[in-house]
Amino acid sequence: MENQTTPKAKTTAERTKIDAQGRAIPVSVIKSEMLKQDSVVNNTLDRVIRLQKRIISDKIKLYAEIEGYLEFVAKKSGLAWKGNAGFTSFDGKYKIEIRFKERIEFGLELQLAKQKIDECIKAWTTDSNVNLRAIINEAFQVDKKGQIAKFRILALRKYNIKDPIWKEAMELIDKAIMVVSTKQYVSFYARDEHGEYKMIVLNFTAL
Repeated sequence: MENQTTPKAKTTAERTKIDAQGRAIPVSVIKSEMLKQDSVVNNTLDRVIRLQKRIISDKIKLYAEIEGYLEFVAKKSGLAWKGNAGFTSFDGKYKIEIRFKERIEFGLELQLAKQKIDECIKAWTTDSNVNLRAIINEAFQVDKKGQIAKFRILALRKYNIKDPIWKEAMELIDKAIMVVSTKQYVSFYARDEHGEYKMIVLNFTAL
């Protein structure tokens, strides 16, 4: 007579979830509220990440189409497209704007410009414009990170001061300006019921 063996009962491994510390925690000991929260967060973020990837993909295609059109327009005149642009649909309902923003830094010439400006301040009479002196001094002040407010330096060039040393200083500031990067901004607009253009917010720039 053949030996009969009783089949072993199959064991089902208990479901676990990995926590923030990388530990496998049995689902049976996790509160139902936390499981629900985990499900909502994971499902939401899965959709958000897929949406972000789609937006990035569409952004590349949209930019390529816009830039292709601008290149087409420029080539008709034997040129290459440079700079900002704005164009609308035939009925004026939609508008696209392209802007380029440059990030600048200053070279060593800025320190030489500051020396020239100091010469001007010393040479000017005591009754010269006190407010202008304050503006000049403030322009070269640094913040807590040791950075100069670039817009204040650039604003100095707007003053129509005849002093030849001042003019030399402004020329040095011009030479000191270095464009270290350029960022492209594309904005989309649609006209509302009042005929005003309203931006369609996509925040493409951040992607």
